[in-house]
Amino acid sequence: MEEERKARIFNAKQRTIGIDKDGLEQQIQEKQRSQEEAKKMDQAFADRLLVTEQRVQLMEREVQRARKENLMSIQDYRDQMQQKYMRKEWDLNDPLSLRKDRPARMADDDPIVGPASLQKFAGEDLDYGNRFRKQQQQQAMWVVEQMSEKQDQIEQEREMERLLAERQAEIDERRSELEIEEMKSRAAMNYAVRDYNLALSEAKKEQETIRKMEEMEDAIEEIKNQISSDTLTENRATTISCIAPHRYIKYHFKGLDPEQVRSIREEQIRQANEKANQKKMEQEEDQNWDLVQEAVRRNLIAGEREVFRRKQEIARQVADEQRRQAEEARKRKEVLYKQVYAGAVDESFFSQFGTSSR
Repeated sequence: MEEERKARIFNAKQRTIGIDKDGLEQQIQEKQRSQEEAKKMDQAFADRLLVTEQRVQLMEREVQRARKENLMSIQDYRDQMQQKYMRKEWDLNDPLSLRKDRPARMADDDPIVGPASLQKFAGEDLDYGNRFRKQQQQQAMWVVEQMSEKQDQIEQEREMERLLAERQAEIDERRSELEIEEMKSRAAMNYAVRDYNLALSEAKKEQETIRKMEEMEDAIEEIKNQISSDTLTENRATTISCIAPHRYIKYHFKGLDPEQVRSIREEQIRQANEKANQKKMEQEEDQNWDLVQEAVRRNLIAGEREVFRRKQEIARQVADEQRRQAEEARKRKEVLYKQVYAGAVDESFFSQFGTSSR
């Protein structure tokens, strides 16, 4: 076993370090075969279970059918051979036995009716049938009399209704006459109201005409006053305050004189010239500020370039220093591994490899 293991492990063509590929493949195949066999067994068990279930269902249906046929045959036998009237005690349980039996007394002169039968007694009313028929006839006569009385009562009610209808017609006719009289009086009242409204309208129109004439006269008088007033005649004397001659009355102000207008116009021209000169000075100052800002921008760019150049120089120096340190470290390792830690390995160290599979 050890020799086979060594031959398998030490064979470089078949060995994979750390993994037995053939063994794993064999295990995988065995597991797959076991899974397939388990699936086949499960499928066979399921098929067998299905067949068993079908057989059980068929047997249950057969049992139910046989039970049903047995119950039907029992019920048919009962319906045909075990009727109630076929029983020996039917005469005791027959509900129509009294109807089928002979009456105890067929007539008053029945020979089988004796004193001991207790079917005929002294004082018995044997004329009950005739008396009952007479009573029915009397009730029929009473019904006819009641119907006659009812008919008379209906005739009386109809006569009362006719009299009431005639009375209602008289009342309606009288009401129509009163309504006609009321309509005539209302029409007369409407004519009187119309005449009054017409007279009132004429009076109102006359008052309106008088009022318009008065308003027109007042308007003409107002126009005359406005034409002759100082407000519309542009009297400048009315615009000067009587308290201070250099002040104007606001609600009578008529405008400035030509001299004041000229002085104001000259002042406006002077202010416009001053504003133009001030704007020109501001533009020159803005230009000077633009030149200063441009010079500052160029100085900043030159400073940034100098800083960038210095950073590059420092980076170059750092890279050179790192390369120098790396070279020194390499030389130190070389000295350590070749001179300080130098140790010769003889043949005995290598001969121990391959002697065991463990």
